[in-house]
Amino acid sequence: MPRLLPAILILVLTTALGHAQGYGYGNSKSGLNDRTTNRVVRLLEQGLRQCQALDSVYRYDCYRQNYQAAGKQLAGNPAYAPAQQALLNIENTLAGVLNANADPAAKPLRRRGKRYSAISEAAIPRSKAAFTEALDEATTQLLRSAGSSGDHFARIASALDSEKVFLRS
Repeated sequence: MPRLLPAILILVLTTALGHAQGYGYGNSKSGLNDRTTNRVVRLLEQGLRQCQALDSVYRYDCYRQNYQAAGKQLAGNPAYAPAQQALLNIENTLAGVLNANADPAAKPLRRRGKRYSAISEAAIPRSKAAFTEALDEATTQLLRSAGSSGDHFARIASALDSEKVFLRS
């Protein structure tokens, strides 16, 4: 048994290293693929339109849920770990915005099977600033990681930039 342990350890480490490098996902050795990237970009863009249609006090919870859903699309694929982390950071920022600025007097809004909580009207400028800063940080993080990922992370970063444009208008 003691002789078997090093062989098992080598097998486990080799398998883990292969998964950490993203092998085994789609047809791409890197683990990055157009289908996954397109799905995330489309989800971010559709979510942006849906959130913009809501009253501004409910948008931040809508944005949070959208970034959460986009991040889940990348779960389990180590090649997308930097992108997933960037989306998680935005989601966490928005969760903090909701917790710090919740409007207890506002009733939750229900749309398309989802429930959105409101922030206070007075908190919108602070919330917008925090969200914009989180988008800037995530975009920078994605563009720095883009070297080995081709244009996959750059396309996700571009979707985040679109969000910033809408926030400024």
